[in-house]
Amino acid sequence: MTRFTGMVAASIALVIAFNPAQAQDADELREQRRASQKERQLQKTERNRIIKDATKEFKDFARDLRAEYRDRINDLETQFELKRVELRAAHDAKVAEAEAEHHKKLAELLARQDAQLDESLIETLRAEAKAFSDELFQLRKEAAEALHRERVANDIQQNTVLTERDRLALEKAASLGLTQGYSPILATPVGDGLTPQEERWNEREREEVLRLEDRNAGLLNEFTSGEALREWEIKNLKEDFELEWEEKSELQALESQRYFYDALLAQSAKGGSFDQKKIANKMAELTKQKKLIEIRYKEIRDRNRIARREEKKELLAY
Repeated sequence: MTRFTGMVAASIALVIAFNPAQAQDADELREQRRASQKERQLQKTERNRIIKDATKEFKDFARDLRAEYRDRINDLETQFELKRVELRAAHDAKVAEAEAEHHKKLAELLARQDAQLDESLIETLRAEAKAFSDELFQLRKEAAEALHRERVANDIQQNTVLTERDRLALEKAASLGLTQGYSPILATPVGDGLTPQEERWNEREREEVLRLEDRNAGLLNEFTSGEALREWEIKNLKEDFELEWEEKSELQALESQRYFYDALLAQSAKGGSFDQKKIANKMAELTKQKKLIEIRYKEIRDRNRIARREEKKELLAY
């Protein structure tokens, strides 16, 4: 009897399992899911096509735009180079005049009949050497400042021109839809919920739109970060110029002394009554101080280079 009851229960279960109505519902759900999957794939293919076409059109536009504005930038660079030549010629003329005046003074001092290489004449020569060295340094500094002002002014002009170019590029990108975010094409529940396959699709699709947006950001980064990067470079140019001439000013104080001792050592080698060892020791001390100054400023530049490398990464981040 127990065996008969079990056989009946199994028969009933088989009838329920193979209920034609339930089987039809399952087939309809599978068909709906296949249709939904096909529609999502078509939408994704169309989205990728639109982005691909927009990217190509933008790259072509950007290439032509760069070429157009490159000519304007080259014109500005040519203007700067011509100004550099003009300033260099003016500086060389001033240096030539200063050198001629210095040699004239030295000749007058050494040509006097009563000129003796005594302490008085040595002090006079020392003062003249320092004055000449300081004058040359001042001329170099004034020339460098004039050139620096022209360089900064030219870079600001270039920044204005390139910022205009960037604006046009970004307007074009926006018109092509490359500056907007993308909505993921997600599977929606059919029947009693998402299948594992549909859940994986949604996960991949969310990651995909992030990649697309990141790729577009990289494509446009030259134009979105351009102005900030150029202004940062101009700021660095100014800071580097100030640092350079701070170092040169410190070195100049030593150089004017070295200029004198070089001449004095050369004179002593010709038979002058000077303590060559004392002069050599003084020059060695000046050389040591010069190296210490150069080491200190090299450390500052190295630190600046590292800091700027990180700053640039932040400026270019997208």
